[in-house]
Amino acid sequence: MAAAADDVGVGRLTERWADMVLEDEAESFEPVVDGEEAHAGGAATWVIIGRFLTTKLVKVEFMRQVMASVWRPVKGVQIPEVQPNLFMFVFYHESDMRYVLEEGPWSFENNTLICRQLVDGVLPGDVVLDSVDMWVQVHDLPLGYTSDLVLEQIGNFLGAFVRCDERFAGAPWRTFYRIRVAIPVGRPIRRRMNLVKRDKSSSWVSFRYESLHTYCFFCGMLGHSYKFCLKARESTMPLEQYPYGAELRAGGSRGPRAVGEPWLIPLTGPPK
Repeated sequence: MAAAADDVGVGRLTERWADMVLEDEAESFEPVVDGEEAHAGGAATWVIIGRFLTTKLVKVEFMRQVMASVWRPVKGVQIPEVQPNLFMFVFYHESDMRYVLEEGPWSFENNTLICRQLVDGVLPGDVVLDSVDMWVQVHDLPLGYTSDLVLEQIGNFLGAFVRCDERFAGAPWRTFYRIRVAIPVGRPIRRRMNLVKRDKSSSWVSFRYESLHTYCFFCGMLGHSYKFCLKARESTMPLEQYPYGAELRAGGSRGPRAVGEPWLIPLTGPPK
């Protein structure tokens, strides 16, 4: 009992010390930095922070090779590890960073990369990585409900709308419509949506996800398969009756991956 009381007392003191500001710590410091000074002593860089949606150990050296070979950045990329399964992807040309952010989602060993740009003044560990931008195909959308406004609302129903695919703008009819959506990784993906029309009748609108990597056919969560899902293991439901399946995947493989050494920059320095 005495030991427990001592622990409580120490805990309370620690909380008090954490809230205390010493006199010399109260003085603020605001550096003067302009655009040139921000990159003093080195080349301009554009940084992405990201993590892979997996609980497995990431093979860091192999991952560096694979991602560099997939992206093929024109001025190279550095990939330091900030902490376990948290990486910085440092690019030396803005177009390389834009390509990675806009053309994903990407994966390593079928594990989705969740990434966002790291802006000045933000610590890498403070970047919120809770969604992944994906192209979603909207199927069976009835005539009269295909405007950009409706598509934006559908995107927000799925997650957070990013943009529409403008390649076929103005076409009178499409088999499906593509929207870019930030899909939350903390909840199951959606298979379909019950669309209520103006006359109060309804119809089902279904979704297909492009570059959909590992996800669970039982619970619909990204980042693990049904083989490693506790809910699936505790269920008596046969696999063929699982609510989700491979039919939610749209599109195909990105093809073979070459060795990435030509595009990797050593962690010891900037590009030559």
